[in-house]
Amino acid sequence: MTRRETTTRQTMIAVAGKQHAEPPGPGWRAVMLRVAGAGLLIAAGAIHLDLYLTGYRTIPTIGWLFLLQVIAAFALGLAVLATAGRPVLAGRVAAAGGAALALATLGGYLLTVWIGLFGFKEVRTTAGIAAGVIEVAAFAVLAALALAPVPADAPVQAPAGGAAPAPSRFPARIPLQPPGRQQ
Repeated sequence: MTRRETTTRQTMIAVAGKQHAEPPGPGWRAVMLRVAGAGLLIAAGAIHLDLYLTGYRTIPTIGWLFLLQVIAAFALGLAVLATAGRPVLAGRVAAAGGAALALATLGGYLLTVWIGLFGFKEVRTTAGIAAGVIEVAAFAVLAALALAPVPADAPVQAPAGGAAPAPSRFPARIPLQPPGRQQ
């Protein structure tokens, strides 16, 4: 091969490698964080629903808190999924809310294990440890999603009328005559 053929071939290989270095699609990392975070929230909610149905509903105050956690986890999990493609602020609020719920739930669990809460002291169980690990992971993923950099083409906030306006291909109209000069 001549030097020119070698250089051209190396350039083509480098371009092909760059094209396939990452999975296709814009914002695939945000999509993966969004799906993982929502899944972890819903999984934590499902564990709490199982615990609620298998006996925690009979514990005064704690039972209602378990039911509230289940409802909030499912609602925030769905909100994290539903805010995909919406203005950035809505997605960040949903992700931050989910992260806060995961952290608060973990804090409540640790408080009941170490000290007790509302006259109830929790014992360490497999379900409690699994829920704790899931809540730590949910917090990490959702906090990363809430703090992720904003893509350049993402709408930050929707206008008052609802949907974001389509970008114009033409520049704004520029007056041909200076202001104050009339024909």
